[in-house]
Amino acid sequence: MPRNVAQKLIAGHLVEGGADPGQEIGSLVDQTLTQDATGTMVMLELEAMGLDRIRTELSVQYVDHNLLQTDWKNPDDHLFLESAAQRFGLWFSKAGNGVSHPVHQAHFGRPGAVLIGSDSHTCAGGALGMLAIGVGGLEIAMAMAGQPLYVTTPEIWGVELTGESPAWVSAKDVVLEIFAPPRREGRGGPHHRVPRRGARALTAMDRHVIANMGAELGATATVFPADDAVRDYLGSVGRGDEFTRIEADEGAGYDRTEHIDLAALEPLIARPSSPGNVVPVASVAGEEVSQVVVGSSANPGRGTSPSWPRSFRGGRPRPGCPSTSTPPPARCSRTWSPAAGSPRWSRPGRASTSPAAWAASGWGRPRRPAATPCAPCRGTSPAAPAPRRTPCGCARRRPRPPRRWPG
Repeated sequence: MPRNVAQKLIAGHLVEGGADPGQEIGSLVDQTLTQDATGTMVMLELEAMGLDRIRTELSVQYVDHNLLQTDWKNPDDHLFLESAAQRFGLWFSKAGNGVSHPVHQAHFGRPGAVLIGSDSHTCAGGALGMLAIGVGGLEIAMAMAGQPLYVTTPEIWGVELTGESPAWVSAKDVVLEIFAPPRREGRGGPHHRVPRRGARALTAMDRHVIANMGAELGATATVFPADDAVRDYLGSVGRGDEFTRIEADEGAGYDRTEHIDLAALEPLIARPSSPGNVVPVASVAGEEVSQVVVGSSANPGRGTSPSWPRSFRGGRPRPGCPSTSTPPPARCSRTWSPAAGSPRWSRPGRASTSPAAWAASGWGRPRRPAATPCAPCRGTSPAAPAPRRTPCGCARRRPRPPRRWPG
């Protein structure tokens, strides 16, 4: 029987139940995504379970939401998340690396995988031919512990995209056209939205924008085929070897189909206070605007390659550590930082909110690199106490005492 892309992804990970709409199914999970606004509770749940190491193929903890450091609360959460990532074997993305969805697509997304995330816009991963679903923190923790994800099989809707977009029409206009009446009338409940033909005119990042806003449509997931556009994108970020072609079979059926002619689109805009209140931009031209926000997690850009160095992805592990596709042992927690330009392997910490435990683990101490002495001072014995300033005037840094735990 011919199958569409969503049916292939569901069947490839099904462990319990049937794939008919309305039935509950259990699906294996390959990857998980958490961010700092929701990941703290997930890590506490893992700690309560007594989990030693995560059971997923790959899990990533991002810091991209609570970045305002007005007091000690957000920094403490970020330190806790970093230590939890080291304890359980997650990748950890520091603040400044970018929004989780496009970063994950560039560095970890692969066609055919099932990704769940504690963020509603996790469905953006469907741009690469993934089954990506936003779920709650408990579902994430259970998946990390090796349990299936249980969901109700939704209806699968096919959206046929034909033609080429005219000037000034972007991928956001495509998804706003899906929002606009009369197409959105009568919609309700979760469903998969599966563009089938005509999608070749859209780049991988265009698809990211459309898939991302599936959350606003009430869709369980948004799935694009993994075709030449996905192959070109993965090649542009140095991951062409991870491409797997996944396309709908000829004659595959859908529970409901829609058609959008890209050539007939015009620039659209959503008026306050709903993304479904869509009108042409020309109809609001000249209206006074009181506040403007540029960019969001649903607008990663039209490019096909990330705006950060390729060296940020994974990198080679130090001797004795596994490859990037398997969970690292406790001593090999992976962290990357824009300042360093490449992954930094750091020692394990303790995923605990106890100040005493944190102090014992050494995470309260600042990390200061030792200053390089001048040539006359390099012969000084390392066992000898370093003076604050050597006879030649070369500054030598002295270890600072540990910081006190706040409160």
